[in-house]
Amino acid sequence: MQTATTYQQRIDEFTLQLGQTESRLKQLSLARLLCFVGILFFGVQYFRHNFGVEWLLGAALLLAGFVWSLVRYQHGKDHQALLQALLTLNRKELRVVTEQVADFENGEMFIDDQHDFSGDLDVFGPSSLYQYLNRTGTLTGRQFLADWLQRPQQNVADIKAVQEAVRRLSGELEFRQLFTAHAQLAKEGENDVQEIRLWKEAPLQFLSRKTLRMAAYVMPVLVVAGIVYYGFSGNYVPMLLGMFVNWMILLGNVKKVNAQHMLLSNKEGLLKKFAALLRMIKAADWKGVPWLEARQQTAAEADRSLHKLASISNLLDQRLNLLVGFVLNSVMLYDIHCIFRLERWKAEHRLDVEEWIEVIARVETVGSLATFAFNHPNYTYPEISDQPGVSGKAVGHPLIPEGECVVNDWNIGEGEQFHIITGSNMSGKSTFLRSVGVNWLLAMAGAPVCAAEFTCHPLRIMTSMRIKDSIARHTSYFQAELLRLQHIIQVLKSGQRVFIILDEILKGTNSEDKLTGSRELIRHFLQYNCMGMIATHDLELGGLEQEHPRQIRNYCFESSLDGGRLHFDYKMRPGVARNKNATFLMKQMGII
Repeated sequence: MQTATTYQQRIDEFTLQLGQTESRLKQLSLARLLCFVGILFFGVQYFRHNFGVEWLLGAALLLAGFVWSLVRYQHGKDHQALLQALLTLNRKELRVVTEQVADFENGEMFIDDQHDFSGDLDVFGPSSLYQYLNRTGTLTGRQFLADWLQRPQQNVADIKAVQEAVRRLSGELEFRQLFTAHAQLAKEGENDVQEIRLWKEAPLQFLSRKTLRMAAYVMPVLVVAGIVYYGFSGNYVPMLLGMFVNWMILLGNVKKVNAQHMLLSNKEGLLKKFAALLRMIKAADWKGVPWLEARQQTAAEADRSLHKLASISNLLDQRLNLLVGFVLNSVMLYDIHCIFRLERWKAEHRLDVEEWIEVIARVETVGSLATFAFNHPNYTYPEISDQPGVSGKAVGHPLIPEGECVVNDWNIGEGEQFHIITGSNMSGKSTFLRSVGVNWLLAMAGAPVCAAEFTCHPLRIMTSMRIKDSIARHTSYFQAELLRLQHIIQVLKSGQRVFIILDEILKGTNSEDKLTGSRELIRHFLQYNCMGMIATHDLELGGLEQEHPRQIRNYCFESSLDGGRLHFDYKMRPGVARNKNATFLMKQMGII
């Protein structure tokens, strides 16, 4: 497999580079140690040899070497972290394409049993679609990808624009992996972006205060003059008086300064990584792809601006240093100057911050879809149509390994509204329903799908497949199912176009009541602007095709006995199922 070979080559390459980097770091550590020992030696000789300038120059040269090796060592550590992230990423990708195992964040925190379809279609949680797609590195990116899947796009033009971006990015392996690695190294904390948002939304408290701004420049001059005066005259009163006024100014504003600092403290690393990600977007060549060009235009000036904010954040963090906090504040009102710089930045860019963060999240999301496309070169990009309906050839489930995935052709439209799918236990009905739903979701997300051909129209998907009772909500299984169906009807009454997927409806009541209720429900659905698929064991529901020959079609999955063993081919056929297997399976397993 070409994809697996590519990942293995990159694993070998990054392993080699990582070894070289570790060797270089050891050399730099040794060089730093030797410089430090040399500085001590030259320092001792300087005092022993009557303060000879040659010893001082030697110590200065070694000090420069120490600083240089320290800087190079830090750069080397950063590069080592990046290489390690890339190596880990490629090892995970190799498992995805060879073992169908995804070791990425699974989005368990986004599980919502009340959502229209995500629980039934395995969108979140272990071994989910989200885990299989997710290549985001920031918490904001993870949330954006989850929203992207929970609320798929409904505009045909928007979906086609994303498809084009996914196509382009799928061929940019180096960019995608570097972007993911840098995003992971940002190490965004749970509240980091929220705190930045709170800070930018807070009103400006200092810029409009002209008296304070004047004092911030006048008082340092007076204090410095007092220090000079003290040096010549020995009179320290003017100096202490100026420092006293400075501290009165600081104490009068410390609460407001602390409030802003709390929201921006320790954000330098995150902001610099965000700036680096935006710089990557700006520097890439996206000509001819409007969706990517639009993101690039937004990122054009963002990297420099965010880097500047990172620097200001770092300066503000230094106020906790004793030297800065006491000495520089006493002399030059350090806190006040920092807060003025911070508010000037906010006044200029507060409206841009959200857009910059969203650009990163959007590129992470589309990059995740592009990696999915790269890992499945045989998948096809669906045709997004303005006409209602869906059709597909060789439709399979993207989470089932290729060697085990059985595909089916299927289409609904041209006046048809519902397909009733019957079949024996374990014959493949539910898997096929999920295959259609998941591929339709991928199509609306802008990704390729597991099919040879796929045409669909964007609409709202609603399912009822894995209904759960809830002690906390005081709902029984049957009541929970009725509430789900009620919600579907309410959406239909609003006029929205809906595709409905139901699996064995009204399981919580007796057989006769279930059959009657199911018939009435399907007849009721036919009044609305909807289409759907209903899997059932109730073969009698197949009679609805004769009652509504243009709107309802029957399909089935069959099982067969072969040498005393039950065989499933998982292929869908027209008509109503004939075979049953529950009793046979129970006997085979020794239950009865």
